[in-house]
Amino acid sequence: MTTITENYNLARLYSHIIKRFNPHIKVILGGVHISAVPYSLSKDMDIGVIGEGEQTFLELLRNDFEPNQKVKGIVYRKDDVFCKTEDRPLIKPLDLIPHPKRDMFGSEKREQYIFTSRGCPYKCVFCFSSRFWKQVRFHSPEYVAEEIKQIKRQFKISYLSIYDDTFVLDVERVNQIKDLIKDLKLTYSINARANLITDKLARILKDMRVVTIGIGFESNSPKVLEYLHKGNTVEDNQKAVDILRKHKFFLYGSFIRDTPVESKEDLKLTYNFIRRNHIPYDMYRLMRYPGTPIYDECEDWDSYKVYCYESKIAKLRKFVAQIKPLKSLYGYLRK
Repeated sequence: MTTITENYNLARLYSHIIKRFNPHIKVILGGVHISAVPYSLSKDMDIGVIGEGEQTFLELLRNDFEPNQKVKGIVYRKDDVFCKTEDRPLIKPLDLIPHPKRDMFGSEKREQYIFTSRGCPYKCVFCFSSRFWKQVRFHSPEYVAEEIKQIKRQFKISYLSIYDDTFVLDVERVNQIKDLIKDLKLTYSINARANLITDKLARILKDMRVVTIGIGFESNSPKVLEYLHKGNTVEDNQKAVDILRKHKFFLYGSFIRDTPVESKEDLKLTYNFIRRNHIPYDMYRLMRYPGTPIYDECEDWDSYKVYCYESKIAKLRKFVAQIKPLKSLYGYLRK
């Protein structure tokens, strides 16, 4: 399983259900939460994979999922003693990772997405991405183009989402990708940053057939942007909007409220910016996620209620009580 902080208690409950059902099933946990808080590995979880999981999981698979100190990048418990192995080096170059075998999941038409890089060079105090990935690494333009072509052939799509934290970090690379995929006649959505938007970049993205650009503006208060270490200014925000509107992109914004330094006047600056520019947006409360500079020690993961709802947990706990008859059914079906 992989889990984020919001649904970590669900992962713990799923692990408990699995072990009640069959204690010999191995439960391996990966993702950002266990990477940020390794000691939160529960007694029903056999192994936690820290950071990048491709090579680590392969080694565990070859070792029949038995943890030992030779496998880098894992945590586990041995005789109730918490064990953590040496950190695993990052995969370099990123092209060593094979393209995903999407044909394993059928070929029905649905929204498809792609990652062309890992990491972010910016150090926003609320974000774990730069801490999780350690540094920015890119797939080569050729690798990206080939994966997009595979997706187009298999799923007959007309639209593709690029989920990189910031796709536009390297303008020349974006230009090379554009040239390699220009004959595919696909449209794209990407994520960008206000301080990186220029007329030159906008023209390249337009030629690439990008139609939607998401930007994490976070705030339009200088004081709040400074507190968040966002790396852009209110002037950058407005310039980005003006350029993207001039080139007729669909712009989508995300914002953060309730930072410790934010006053009503600061929040009003943000809302005025949104209204003035008619920006479709999401507004999120500031969350102190594990591994970020603003994280304050917290064991109550249910306080991060975005996906982790009490009603769902209650239903699952009721389900646990039914495990015994399910085990009988499982044995019957195996026969």
